[in-house]
Amino acid sequence: MTGTEPDARSRSRADQLARRRARRRQAARTWARPAVAAILIMTAYFLLPLRLAELAGEQFLLRGSGLLVCLGALTWLVGRQVRRALDPGRRVGERLAMLVTLVVVVVTVFAVIYVTIAEQFAGLETRMDALYFSVTTLTTVGYGDIAAKGQVARAIVTVQMMFDLIIVTSAISLVISAVTPGRAR
Repeated sequence: MTGTEPDARSRSRADQLARRRARRRQAARTWARPAVAAILIMTAYFLLPLRLAELAGEQFLLRGSGLLVCLGALTWLVGRQVRRALDPGRRVGERLAMLVTLVVVVVTVFAVIYVTIAEQFAGLETRMDALYFSVTTLTTVGYGDIAAKGQVARAIVTVQMMFDLIIVTSAISLVISAVTPGRAR
């Protein structure tokens, strides 16, 4: 036994720990982006003036300013996320994080549409109702407490169902690629 063996082993352990820490930092950065995007999207959703009555008085300036800040930050964040996700060298976890961001965007966009045509629905009265309905449609739960009664609402809900099928199929594809040997990155 030479005097350098313990040093080589301790360097190897230190290298392993450094690699492990780097992977953890990368994972934290990967999932921090969708979390920040979700916060910005939900903030913008609740600030966005969707009805003319919400634009009255002082609220116009407050809601408008908040909305512009959120939309600017969100545009930058989602654009960056899309560019990163389209890189073929990306890991499955990073692509899945992008899918989560996309789900939040799609759910919110449909919730905005539902709020603006609330009279086309039975049981939809608030923004939270619209968000709830959008999520229950995505998850295919459909409790029946909110229902599309107008033709426009039914058409839009049908479009959301098609988007949701694409999202769910993409998620399943990502998970399968992650667990299939030789296909995951």
